[in-house]
Amino acid sequence: MEINRKAVGDAGEADTIAYLESHGYRMVDANVRPFHDMRRGEIDLIGWHGEYLVFIEVKTRRARSASSSLTPAEAVNAPKRRQLLALAEAYLSLHQLDDIPCRFDVVEVIRRRDGSAQITIIPNAFTGDDA
Repeated sequence: MEINRKAVGDAGEADTIAYLESHGYRMVDANVRPFHDMRRGEIDLIGWHGEYLVFIEVKTRRARSASSSLTPAEAVNAPKRRQLLALAEAYLSLHQLDDIPCRFDVVEVIRRRDGSAQITIIPNAFTGDDA
């Protein structure tokens, strides 16, 4: 039975939270929609890592097959980066956190056929200049 994309993504986010916490992140929010408009997107995870408030995009994929052309991180393209930047700015404004140092991390989750996951954190994966 094939697992649907949402279930794969949800499982990837759950694995990611535990993994990030074991690597010193303190999670504060998940699946955030600061614009209250479903079409404007969501921030997957938000957490503290040291002095940084980190906006985390989780990309989960099944184990690569010959037909897969992009890594999960490569799927965070320029339009997605611009969207995440706008969402983060809205979140910071909404919570009056304008002077907080922030960064954007991408977490790649590769779901293996046996159900296990390979997780890779890409800290500071992009900046506002890259968006």
